[in-house]
Amino acid sequence: MTKILTILILILITATQAFSQTKLPDGSWEDKNLSFAIIQEEVKQNGYLELCIQKNGICIENLTIGFTVIILDSVGKEIWSSLWTGKNMRIKFEKSFLEAEKIIVEAGAPFVINNLTGTRIKTGNRLKIEKLLK
Repeated sequence: MTKILTILILILITATQAFSQTKLPDGSWEDKNLSFAIIQEEVKQNGYLELCIQKNGICIENLTIGFTVIILDSVGKEIWSSLWTGKNMRIKFEKSFLEAEKIIVEAGAPFVINNLTGTRIKTGNRLKIEKLLK
């Protein structure tokens, strides 16, 4: 029983450290290990994109940030650009983009917001992800 309890405590400590942020001297919070992740991408086929803010490969559902989505064609010309609040990370565009070759998602600021606490968490740089489409 003691071994099981010890293992559980170690797992909890590891999990807590994996998702912890650093408190800065000014009282603000920072986590430079956050990034955007694309969960589902159907921009060409259905005009759909689903994102999340992740850390260590795990989506953190209670984090949000406003962002811009830019869709480029095969010569790098912008064919669509739109701003999103980040409250909904499931994006349904007005149409599908058959000519799309690349998508860029970039946060509007170098921080995310914890929806549960309202806390701003600095990320060091604006989150950004680029993906070549199939």
